[in-house]
Amino acid sequence: MENSISTMLLLIATLVIGIVATGLAAFYASNQYNISSLQSQAENIANGLYISVGNTVNTTVNTQTTFVTVYDFSYQGQLYFTAFYVPSVIKNSSSEITPQFAYTVNGQIVYPEVTVGNSIPPNLSVNILYYTDLNLMYQGSPVTLWQTPSLTSPLEISLTMSPPQGYSVILLFFAKIQNKYIEVGYILL
Repeated sequence: MENSISTMLLLIATLVIGIVATGLAAFYASNQYNISSLQSQAENIANGLYISVGNTVNTTVNTQTTFVTVYDFSYQGQLYFTAFYVPSVIKNSSSEITPQFAYTVNGQIVYPEVTVGNSIPPNLSVNILYYTDLNLMYQGSPVTLWQTPSLTSPLEISLTMSPPQGYSVILLFFAKIQNKYIEVGYILL
């Protein structure tokens, strides 16, 4: 009798361990598939993104306006972008440029004036940004992201800026995929 109870307990324990192991494996596989899907979507958007810098016009002694045309050949949704001043020496470095390098005054990032077409686009504040490979780009104080209309035709973004001496402007583009803002392109001006 004791032998059959021991065998039964051993069989139940084996079944429970098998069910738990299968559940963990399914969870891990599902998570990996989700990450792979996010990364694939971001890469497709990034591969189709076309960014062209147009003319720069000096509007006053210390202020200039630069026109940037944006279009994506494989994506017709909305993009988000931010523009801020970074030290010009970064242009020649191998480090990746993130909002942590942004020029700040009193702890606040200084942004150029932004218009899309003839209007100021809606914006939002975001605390977490990701690279295309889903590694964390930035986590910290809120960064302003402006929203583009759907990319059904090329968009013209104009940046009116007064960069501090020794600074340039970077324009970073993001796609919102499953509530994550993932970088899909950038251009240094």
